[in-house]
Amino acid sequence: MDKFHVNIIERVIVAPSLPSPKAILHLNPIDNSVRAFTNLLLVYDASHRPVSVSANPAKTIREALAKVLVYYPAFAGRLRNTENGQLEVACTGEGVIFVEAMADNDLSVLRDFNEYDPSFQQLVYSLPEDTDVEDLHLLSVKVTCFTCGGSVVGVRFHHSICDGIGIGQFLISMGEMARGELKPSLEPIWNREMVKPDHLIYLHFHLFQFIRPPLKFEKNNIQAAMGLSYETINYIKQRMMKEYKQSFSTFEIVAGLVWLARTKSYRIPYNENVNLMFPIDLRKSVDPPLPDGYYGNFVGSAFAMDNVQDLLNGSLFRAVMIIKKASFYLNENLRSRNLMKPSTLKVDMKHENVIGFGDWRNLGFYEADFGWGNAVNVSPMEQQRQSDLAMQNYFIFLRSSKNMPNGVKILMFMPAEMVTHFNIEMESLINKYVAKVCFAKL
Repeated sequence: MDKFHVNIIERVIVAPSLPSPKAILHLNPIDNSVRAFTNLLLVYDASHRPVSVSANPAKTIREALAKVLVYYPAFAGRLRNTENGQLEVACTGEGVIFVEAMADNDLSVLRDFNEYDPSFQQLVYSLPEDTDVEDLHLLSVKVTCFTCGGSVVGVRFHHSICDGIGIGQFLISMGEMARGELKPSLEPIWNREMVKPDHLIYLHFHLFQFIRPPLKFEKNNIQAAMGLSYETINYIKQRMMKEYKQSFSTFEIVAGLVWLARTKSYRIPYNENVNLMFPIDLRKSVDPPLPDGYYGNFVGSAFAMDNVQDLLNGSLFRAVMIIKKASFYLNENLRSRNLMKPSTLKVDMKHENVIGFGDWRNLGFYEADFGWGNAVNVSPMEQQRQSDLAMQNYFIFLRSSKNMPNGVKILMFMPAEMVTHFNIEMESLINKYVAKVCFAKL
């Protein structure tokens, strides 16, 4: 892969454009359970930028950031430890980090982020890892312009402030400010007290620790990608709908295929169990529902399990129904306040038998429009370090990129030697359902 270098032009602190009242904002137990940063990269093609729009994306976004922070003052504040060991947010108005940079290459060097390269770390800005929690900037935005006129917006946010839906809402609002709107079209709502302390036990956040391999696990893990066309997905949907008289979502079909192919490619013994986890937005599953605009953390971990022999000897329909039921049970557990039976959680949690899915297609990332259209590509930016293994055994579903139009891009993190096996099993599975395989390695 071609290397590139990013030169920092300016690094500044951006404060809200209007003074905001000094206040202490409460974080609920769910917010306090996700004390980590998440990185996000948004790619913009210069061909979509109208002549009337500023030729300097960094200037446009910097000004929009100052305006949107007026409505999201928590990001401009600082975390503070309380006497009981929890965190809260002091709205100090100190601001967030903004970096303007220039790359020495064009966007093609990124290759749609289908593979990991250490050079990509230059596209996000982060403070040293040993920074005290009370000195952390809760948001940083880095705008890197490329020689072709395209740009990458690298966003790093503290997860205690918001979840994926929340940061998507923030980015859409920042885009509205960049396009001249006076205020966000969706009013941001903090009100963390609407989430009750006992909600946490129904969301099963703790399950995601099981997708992390042990620290001594040293396989050669890489990032890879493949694509499924909507032609393929819709064909399978229609065929299964006709046969089973049920409707299925794109997520359920793709997740079912990936679960089967991954289980088979890893040659997991037939007498073991395989486990699948994926986040679900539960804002509308509580009574009363959380209002539109609530940007705090409120996703739960749906949990699916099957015996390897039963899963592989069964059909795609069986796998999809297990996934569908996992989503249903999580919603029902929260609505009825009945915890999942402990017996369903007593499973073999060997790390190679556990995978996680994340669906990023509709979180709002792509709709962040700063005046030159939606993002043409979105990607996480996770460091491949032994101390940061959250992405291992994980698949992210994204919208298609240039090399695979009109489909779902599957970003995967697994040992290098397993990628080929996985691709072969996916192609074999799809061949069972469609005569013409609409499948592409990216």
